[in-house]
Amino acid sequence: MVGILDYKYYKWAAIIPGFIIGDIVGAIAAYFLVQELMRDKEEDISFDIALLRICSLLIKSDGTVDQIEVDTVREFFRRTYGANKTNLIFRKLKSSKLSRYTLDQLINVIKNNMLPTKYYSVIQLLYAIAASDGNISPSEDEFIWVVGTELNFTRGRLEAIKNQFVKVKTKSNKYDQKTLQFLGVLGLKGGEDKSEIKTAYRTLAKEFHPDKLSGMSQGIQDLAKEKFQLIQEAYEYLNKNYV
Repeated sequence: MVGILDYKYYKWAAIIPGFIIGDIVGAIAAYFLVQELMRDKEEDISFDIALLRICSLLIKSDGTVDQIEVDTVREFFRRTYGANKTNLIFRKLKSSKLSRYTLDQLINVIKNNMLPTKYYSVIQLLYAIAASDGNISPSEDEFIWVVGTELNFTRGRLEAIKNQFVKVKTKSNKYDQKTLQFLGVLGLKGGEDKSEIKTAYRTLAKEFHPDKLSGMSQGIQDLAKEKFQLIQEAYEYLNKNYV
């Protein structure tokens, strides 16, 4: 039986008989026909299952399965879909043969079900999961970087989102812990002037504004609201106390 991983080559193979039957027009038609069939194949799993599978791969990426990370995922899905549907989604994950899907294919399901302006909520969720045990391991960081790259994020933008979930490490004794914490919320490390702080705040406030996620699940909206409030709190504190 041919696995799903082989389907990506079919659209190119289809061009040959398409060209023989109908010249260049036939080749193009065959290509797009098989492409549509491929899309059906790739999307025989739902958005929620694809997202849960990506979360599962992230948790396993460092070689251990931390219960707090599993609980973070379950709580997110509970807030998003409710307890009953969450239990159903988790059961489907266990019963589904999802190992045949590559990470690229899972990400394609996400892409086909979300507007690009809302991709950052997925990255935000992944960092929240990775940081829930108090440490984002190098393998978890690399996994999220791979997902982020597929979703067209730059390294700098990923670092800015990551900093919402980790404490900024610095050898400087110039700032107290609260200042360092709020600098980290804005993706800064200290040494910036107030105009740079304002620029960082405006960029993040625009990106994490809850209104940007209208129509998304309640869990995603709640996560964005929490981060937006933290960004505002950080800016207000730094605006008054940062020197």
